[in-house]
Amino acid sequence: MIVKLKTPPFKPQKELITTWNTFRKGLNLLLRETEIDGAELAQATNLLLIGSGIPTKRWGSQNYYLSSPTGNGRAVIPVKKVDDTLEVLSMTDLGILTKQSGSSYTNITGASWASGYNLEGTQLGGNVYLVNGNREIVRYDFTTLIGFPTLAIPTALTASNISGVTGLTTWSWRVTAVSKVGETLAATPVSLASLPQFLTQTMVRINWTGTSAASGDLRGYNIYRGASGDEAFVGGVDDITTRFDDFGASPPDPFRVVPTADTTGGPKAKYILRYQDRIILAGISGEPSKVLISGRYPYHERFDWYAGGGFVLIEPDAGQNVTGLGIHQEKIVVFKENSVWQVNLDSITFGAFSILNPSYKLLTASQGCSSHRSIVAVENDLMFSNRKGIYILRYEPQLLNVLNANEISAKIKPFFEALADADLTSACGAYIDKKYVLSFPTSKKTITFDRERLAFMGPWTTDFGINQWAQYIDSAGVERWLAMDSDDMYVTEFRKTITDDKGTAFRTILKTKKEDFGDWTLFKSINEIYMLFRNVVGAVSVNIYLEQRDGLTVTAKSFTVTSTVGVSGFGTDIFGLFKFGDSENDAAVTSNELPKKSFVYKTARTFQIELSTSAKTANYEMLALKTVATSQARGNNPYSWTS
Repeated sequence: MIVKLKTPPFKPQKELITTWNTFRKGLNLLLRETEIDGAELAQATNLLLIGSGIPTKRWGSQNYYLSSPTGNGRAVIPVKKVDDTLEVLSMTDLGILTKQSGSSYTNITGASWASGYNLEGTQLGGNVYLVNGNREIVRYDFTTLIGFPTLAIPTALTASNISGVTGLTTWSWRVTAVSKVGETLAATPVSLASLPQFLTQTMVRINWTGTSAASGDLRGYNIYRGASGDEAFVGGVDDITTRFDDFGASPPDPFRVVPTADTTGGPKAKYILRYQDRIILAGISGEPSKVLISGRYPYHERFDWYAGGGFVLIEPDAGQNVTGLGIHQEKIVVFKENSVWQVNLDSITFGAFSILNPSYKLLTASQGCSSHRSIVAVENDLMFSNRKGIYILRYEPQLLNVLNANEISAKIKPFFEALADADLTSACGAYIDKKYVLSFPTSKKTITFDRERLAFMGPWTTDFGINQWAQYIDSAGVERWLAMDSDDMYVTEFRKTITDDKGTAFRTILKTKKEDFGDWTLFKSINEIYMLFRNVVGAVSVNIYLEQRDGLTVTAKSFTVTSTVGVSGFGTDIFGLFKFGDSENDAAVTSNELPKKSFVYKTARTFQIELSTSAKTANYEMLALKTVATSQARGNNPYSWTS
């Protein structure tokens, strides 16, 4: 018998190593926790990313000032006077506009609004213009609020055939009065029969009784001519003239018909924005598909054709209302419930008149916008939200003249699906610190899109809802990030240096991918876990979750990481279970990197790591995670798997 005495060489089990040096891909709720990338997170509550993709605590908040004695917040609007004096305007459901005065407010008199409506504003020509859909546009001149008076309709129209040339055609004329901001309904029409088909062969003189108005309120009259019931604009005169000689030189403008509503007191609109030196309005009362365009400065308060303004009806009466306005690289963008449109300000010439003739084209019919306040300019793009998610409007690559809207929120789709309709239709956004911040006032949650890392983080949870974001740079050069509380009277300020919400601690939670080392059929021995922290403040709780052989996920190990310097002692992980010093206090920050090692040596199919903080000042930066494991034989699978 021959016996081989040489001992075979020992081959240790190959180590399975996973390393996560960045989480720059952010939150992913769409895939299962075992399917996401190692650079993604399964949970990122109250966190944001810095540097190369390092998770850390979000900004905290504090009460900036009391905006009203009562009511839920409706608006916060920073504005600046021509002398560079800054004011922060705000309004609650009390319906009175106020401005910041230290930590409190000063009422602004002259106009008020009904409760239950958001207030929108824009600034042009040294004034602020405010709309809320419930009352006519109001002007704030940094002293008082000014409404615009309604004019009476011209009366006693007459028409005379001055030349006496006759024919077989009947023509009809109507006249409107024009104010600073709008136009009256048209006077009762006057008709004249037996006229030539072409009025260039004769002259018809139209006379009327003028409108009484305070000095400056009446700006002129517009004249409309056509077949009875089908009159269109042919010209205008100034406020002291009550006669119009119609030579037929200007054919009726088919795009400029008789007004259907009196707007001399100003239009009732929900949405307002400034486009170059014009004001754009939408959400018009009774005309949900109309977009009003003002004349150019200094006629920006007027929306009539005579002043260079006008309107466009975007798919009128098609069953979709205009839901928001935006500007994308000098183009007006109009949002409806399920579509997005681009409006161009073209003009046409009739005789001696150049008439604004807006045109529009469809950008997409696959999605629209559900909340005007979610529409935000983000670098060279325009971002907005709807009931499906967050979309970005941008030029298509290689097609620089083609705008298109694409969804970017697929990774957080389950978050949107869980929101109520009240949140989706009242979401408000801002572009702050290179992040698109989108808040939902009813659920009191905020999601962020990191523009630099193209990643989502959050949700941020607050004890107060946010109804509007605003930002401005104060006289000291400090950028202020403001939010209007949706369920109290305060304007809130967010700041990087604040570590709680108005004195109340909030919890942060980070969950990594559920790691199976690429083979879900094998069990592994999870041996060692390494963690690298930086700037640790206070206590960071660590939980290591393992999926056992019975299929249950358990907390295999829990411990606390604390700063290595500061008033909380030396930390529990440095000297075993004994604390040195008073650990009830918050630790001071260490700027040094803080490595940690944890021994596990337990069998599991998958593992996952959770980090959390709960104290006011507790914080950390998670630089890297590394896990060392060894694979077990395939025959080590549990008997319960066998069928």
